[in-house]
Amino acid sequence: MGDVPHNPGVEPEDINTGTLFSVIAISSVIIIILVAIGFNLSMKKFKDVSLEMTELSGYPELHETQMMGESKLSGYEAMDDGSYRIPIERAMELEVQKAQ
Repeated sequence: MGDVPHNPGVEPEDINTGTLFSVIAISSVIIIILVAIGFNLSMKKFKDVSLEMTELSGYPELHETQMMGESKLSGYEAMDDGSYRIPIERAMELEVQKAQ
């Protein structure tokens, strides 16, 4: 009595939502992984090409600017106002210690 009568020529509407959501979830995860891989590969290629172009074209200012930025992030320096610049890794360590 609980059966739905079957009309000839009409397909029953039996959709398994669990399977449908599983397929959508797996597809989404695969797409996210592929996008992340593509992004990382393109960034690596961009950096390689940028370095190559910098070396070939003779943009010494760009190289100097990058090296100066790197030295400011990783070196110690006394400032004119009496403060000190420390490496970013050390600053993060000190902040973690202060938070504990």
